[in-house]
Amino acid sequence: MKNDNVKSKMEKCARERLWCSFSIPYTLYPTPSTKGFTLVETLIAITVLLTAVVGPLTIASRGLISASFARDQVSAFYLAQEAIEIIRNKRDNNALSGFLWLSGLEDCIGKSCIVDGTTDIDDQSTIEPCAIPCPVLREDTESGLYGYNSLWTPSRFTRTVYMTEISPTEANISVTISWSNGPLSKTFTVSENILDWQ
Repeated sequence: MKNDNVKSKMEKCARERLWCSFSIPYTLYPTPSTKGFTLVETLIAITVLLTAVVGPLTIASRGLISASFARDQVSAFYLAQEAIEIIRNKRDNNALSGFLWLSGLEDCIGKSCIVDGTTDIDDQSTIEPCAIPCPVLREDTESGLYGYNSLWTPSRFTRTVYMTEISPTEANISVTISWSNGPLSKTFTVSENILDWQ
């Protein structure tokens, strides 16, 4: 009822071209600040939304990178340990066969060599010198084995074995595994001493 009265007064002033003074109720013409969001409110809302979306995505991305690095590091450790075990096995077979304890390992003493565990250890091609850098290990995608078979898929790992004769009855084996994961290059080294127990 009150709104109708105000409207009739406004219409009368407009017809007669009079200057009229009266109050307009709030419900008839809302103020501009209640029509929508201001620019500042919109920018704050977008910032909060971006933070809520980008934060978890960043955490998930870093988690995937860490998991990939951990997987590669475990593989590198096993590949290094495999080379040490092959050399130990060669030393043990030499002792059982009555050969000199480092027989067949001469290619690794004082120089870089490759050790391939996918062929028979008595085959001379399993332990041979390599130029630096040594060739990339290859992976058999069916069995998951690593070696130097030219038919297998090249892997991201390179294994370099280096032996140093410390004394006539002791030698040091140093196995370095290097790999690249995107722009990052990583290196992992395992070192162990072996003894002539004959």
